Amino acid sequence: MIRSLKSQRVIFRLKPRILIDDGIKSGFFVYNNNESDDVLIQAVKDGDCEAFGPLIERYKIPVYRLIYRMVRNRDDAEDLVQEIFVRAYNGIKDFKSGNRFFPWLFRIAVNHTLNFIKKEKKVDIQPLEWAENYADCKNDPVKMVEHKMLKEKIAQAMAKLPEDYRIILILRVEEELSYDEISQSLNIPRGTVMSRLARARQRLKEIFEEMDKGAL
Repeated sequence: MIRSLKSQRVIFRLKPRILIDDGIKSGFFVYNNNESDDVLIQAVKDGDCEAFGPLIERYKIPVYRLIYRMVRNRDDAEDLVQEIFVRAYNGIKDFKSGNRFFPWLFRIAVNHTLNFIKKEKKVDIQPLEWAENYADCKNDPVKMVEHKMLKEKIAQAMAKLPEDYRIILILRVEEELSYDEISQSLNIPRGTVMSRLARARQRLKEIFEEMDKGAL
């Protein structure tokens, strides 16, 4: 049986207590930094809560990055990361061996964050990284202005997209998840992922055109 944790803060800040060479010594055996997700997950299922520590260290940054882009608030994102890892820990007994942990974790993250957004009515959206890499404008004031304007334009366009379109674009474009991984993360068929992405890109293009014409 998995031992319950005393608080959400504990699970997010869980650190190995003893370092031996390149390994992490838990209550049962040593985990090195290259230990597979499957080994760590099985150890957690067998009752070793400290085996979840390396999983947190491995995935807390991409999970935080995803959440921050959805809520655009650092404090909210940090709190949500803690809650998501607690949910993942408590639900890991239902994780099916052979599946990838990352998409499963992202599905928890997306669903939990969407529920938070709906509850708090927070819909501020960060521009996609397309804007970040659009031009090398560090030494060109004109390009810097154009770059800033493009970021603002993308942010405005993204805010006008339906929620399911925004999420799927973030997962595909920013997180670079495959169609299958997005399918697992959102719990929708692969075909739905592909069609929704196509519609999202088309709608984003239409929004840009409408903005250029002054219709929006």
